[in-house]
Amino acid sequence: MSKKTISFVSTRGRGLNTDLQLVKDNLMAALPEVEFAYYLNKTATKIPLINTKMEDARRTFCTEAQNIICMDPSIPVKLSPALPEERRLLTLVPYDYLFNEYLKFTEDSELAHKKTFFRCTHVLSGSPFFSNFLKNFYEFENATFLDDICLPLAWDITSKESKENVRNNLEYLYPEAKGKKILTILTVNQTAPEEMTELFSDLDLKKFLNEIGDNWFLLTNNINLLEMSGKLPFSYSKCFGYMKGVFGFDNLLYFSDMLVTNRSKHACTFASEKHPVYSLNYGKKHFGRYMKQYYPDLYLETAGELMTLDYDQTELSEEESRFCQEFAYNATQNPFSSLKNLFSQETTI
Repeated sequence: MSKKTISFVSTRGRGLNTDLQLVKDNLMAALPEVEFAYYLNKTATKIPLINTKMEDARRTFCTEAQNIICMDPSIPVKLSPALPEERRLLTLVPYDYLFNEYLKFTEDSELAHKKTFFRCTHVLSGSPFFSNFLKNFYEFENATFLDDICLPLAWDITSKESKENVRNNLEYLYPEAKGKKILTILTVNQTAPEEMTELFSDLDLKKFLNEIGDNWFLLTNNINLLEMSGKLPFSYSKCFGYMKGVFGFDNLLYFSDMLVTNRSKHACTFASEKHPVYSLNYGKKHFGRYMKQYYPDLYLETAGELMTLDYDQTELSEEESRFCQEFAYNATQNPFSSLKNLFSQETTI
């Protein structure tokens, strides 16, 4: 009898991201009798002939796969229905394209429901928002939703052991951060600094660091803030750190006390921590459009609005609390145990 196989499929250029990596590591430890396979090739290029060949290869791989785990539209819609014993799991990582789809659907109620994830048998949405979104705007052949279970990374960043390990690494790199709260400003898809100068033109970094006080340490990957920090006296290094190329972006979520970002993946994942999270208008992001419309108090039009936030608050505001509740299930049910049961020989869900 051949061994059971679980295949990880990612065809949108995202590779095996942190959520899938955590799933893989835990399943490999929990199910040693299972073999693992991978198809991580980006199927969209600028050359049509290559695209066709890549799509054919993806369809062939998925057709032959017993069980599949993906995080985006990587399972072909034209795939045959899964057999009763097969699992095709969508682990829905909250990337920016999903907010574009949400806004399109809410702006035009006549749009046809999509079949993007039609062949998935199980869905781990990670939050009430995305569970409702998929159920309302997408068609599924016969999918079971694993509701009330947060995404793997959202679970892991709440783990005391994981938090301590990552925090120790931070304080090794930045001893000045020891004992301080961490304000993380994380921006992705950064363009040339001069193109974003206007966004930061109303922020007096020296005044800002003075106002938030010695209790906070500002950590960022933003090139504009780095250039601004270079004009400050050396004494300000005790409260400012630049981490691009030094610290993994996902690692920032383990120890941050407040997150300011333009990336939906990190904002929504961080919601499981029940800490303040803000959307910064940096680059053309659908997530920013969504936040401006539905969570205006959590949307920062310019970096200068950082000066208006409450850094002494002890409780979440109504809007902060609503965001956290909407975008992450409470981390009470271990997703790795649930997925072990889903893919084990003797258990079905």
